[in-house]
Amino acid sequence: MKLSVIIPVHNGEKFIKRAYNSIKAQKLETYEHEIIFIDNNSTDGSSSVIKELMQLDPVVKLYEQPDKGEAHARNKGIEKAKGEYLHQLDVDDELFPGALRKMINVLDNHPKVEAVVGKMFKSHKPLSEIEMPTDETNEVTFHDKPYWGLKWFESLRYVVGEAAFMHRKSVFEKIGNYNVHISMGTDTAVDIKLGMLCNVAYINTYIYLYFKHFDSITAVSKRNYNQIFHLWSRSIQADLPLYLGYDVPLEYKSRLFRQLFTTMGKIIGYSKGLKNRKKIYLQIPSDISPVKLPFLIKLYLKFIVYIPLPIVTKFYVYYFSKWYVDRNLDRF
Repeated sequence: MKLSVIIPVHNGEKFIKRAYNSIKAQKLETYEHEIIFIDNNSTDGSSSVIKELMQLDPVVKLYEQPDKGEAHARNKGIEKAKGEYLHQLDVDDELFPGALRKMINVLDNHPKVEAVVGKMFKSHKPLSEIEMPTDETNEVTFHDKPYWGLKWFESLRYVVGEAAFMHRKSVFEKIGNYNVHISMGTDTAVDIKLGMLCNVAYINTYIYLYFKHFDSITAVSKRNYNQIFHLWSRSIQADLPLYLGYDVPLEYKSRLFRQLFTTMGKIIGYSKGLKNRKKIYLQIPSDISPVKLPFLIKLYLKFIVYIPLPIVTKFYVYYFSKWYVDRNLDRF
């Protein structure tokens, strides 16, 4: 089988048919393919809608994943997939016309390329209501590893989401599946590892529309605060193990330790209550083991525990921690 499209679903009843129609519009009839829905503990009518599609279209399949979380659902899809190539699509997103065929062609024509990635378009509107973007060339470019890994590790603004990728299934035998221990950002962790260890092609084509849901100001504020703790989770569960387990370039090491030390300061300084800050401070050495927490970093973090003034935390985050890494990188 050529392609498996994997769609995790958690209470996505109202989006399922739109996602399905988006895939059917790809005109994949010339390829043997399957559409795999993974129902991840939905409490709405998602399962019933998918079963209706199964009655109409034999390529549609449904599997249940009782373990809650996107990583569990994606891993179940990889386990069940029979395709040589895999594509992950979130249930509320849509594919641009012809996107999957273009990515299949890249992988077919370039056997040494292990994955291909394209462009993402964000909108509060569905694909049928937007003005189609014109800034695409369909040009395919190639960069040897770890070009994309370093790019995606440098900044989240370069990360485009799993639906912009198509992977050879064999990739996951090489880099492992989605990390179920990361609180959020498991996709980004996989992308970084992919870019560090595999050859990835880039196609200047819009692959999918990322559907933006409207959030309240309170929800946005809470998400931005939690993002710090999600980054810490990804750092210690994925980024640090990648450094410890593989031969990575100096640039990755530098960015990693900057990220670790700055995030330590943030999760302590932005936490409320002395007891809570002490608990986080005492947990950090265990979180980064076997890496040892440097004495000066440890001393400053303890200072933040007892004096969590914004100016104290900001000085540590934006100056001291970065200065320390630049001066002592060869000691880690």
